[in-house]
Amino acid sequence: MKTQYYTYLIFLLLFFVGCTGHRSEFARFDRAYYSPLGMQNAYLFSTQMSLKDHKDGSLWELQRGVSALMLGQYQDSLIALDAAEAQFDHHINLFNKSLSNVGAVLVNDNVKTYVGSIYESVLMNYYKAMDYLLIGDPNNARVEFNRANDRQRRAKEFYHKQIQKAIENMHQRGSSRLSPADSDSKVQEVLGEDYSNLDRFSAYTDLINPAVSYLSGLFFALDNDRSKGIDYLKEAYGISHVITIGEDLLFFQHPSSQKFTWVFLEDGKQATKQEFKITLPLPLPEGMYTASLALPQLVDGVDFHTNFSLNTAHQQNKFEELVLLDDLIANEFKKQLPYIITRAITSTVLKVGLEAISNQYLGVLGGLFSSLYAAVSTSADIRSPSIFPHRIYTAR
Repeated sequence: MKTQYYTYLIFLLLFFVGCTGHRSEFARFDRAYYSPLGMQNAYLFSTQMSLKDHKDGSLWELQRGVSALMLGQYQDSLIALDAAEAQFDHHINLFNKSLSNVGAVLVNDNVKTYVGSIYESVLMNYYKAMDYLLIGDPNNARVEFNRANDRQRRAKEFYHKQIQKAIENMHQRGSSRLSPADSDSKVQEVLGEDYSNLDRFSAYTDLINPAVSYLSGLFFALDNDRSKGIDYLKEAYGISHVITIGEDLLFFQHPSSQKFTWVFLEDGKQATKQEFKITLPLPLPEGMYTASLALPQLVDGVDFHTNFSLNTAHQQNKFEELVLLDDLIANEFKKQLPYIITRAITSTVLKVGLEAISNQYLGVLGGLFSSLYAAVSTSADIRSPSIFPHRIYTAR
């Protein structure tokens, strides 16, 4: 009996190790990245983790690439961002094919390989374009701007088709214990009660980042492709209504001999995720159960400053806000939520069913083990980048 007891404990500890992901490591990177003299440490640590943590490899490569860019190490940044992009494309294609993961349903989403969000992949190409501009390679910068905008075009279609298909698959998986109608009801209940704050995010519903459109528009307009550049400027203006972009539209439609310098300024820290747990009543064939559900929830980003101005010998210009990244992140997160909640409910139903079976056939010790396992394995996937700004401003 004692041997059996220790065996249960060992399995429990092994499961616990993989249940919450590398939260302490991500927190360590975050502290270094936002410390006054910590950028080099952030770069070195993300490099170390990209070699060690293959499951979250694309996220570590992304954070390594942006850290290198901030340090002025543009070639190193390109190598890391190339690796992040390759892994993102590989895993997003696998997601399109499989749309499910048995291990994640039996444990939680932290055991899955990190896939990432569309906005992250768009910014990968956006920052790669910056790297190429900074090393004087406009041809490759053009390629990256095209890729970034193409990703934005496909984002809406991706979520419309793939996430709905994933939800249908999860309904089928859980239908033996929880009907699709019951599952839909629970999903809508959680969305209505615990995510109502997301309704305030109304901008960027098509997941178009106006900073990407604006910089792309300026690049193409200045690189002998004025028509294409003006189209992107129109898109950026239509989303952001920034006065400077409107002036740029007039300028490029009727060019003059004036010379300008455009300044993009990033400030603050993007929205991140935290875990919160709720309790749900679950009607199952064995009776009514009460189960805990762990879900990710967005935490608002933070500003480091409130306003900026650009002073020259002839004028003083106030920077205009081009994008609040929280809105973009929140709108994509809102599109992902039905899928995330459905998976979490299905996982909870399976674990509650395991508890019922263990109590019936394995006695008190088996029931205790299954209850402990359900408790420690109920953990939300809160992995996300922490290297993007809260707001992007512009001035000319």
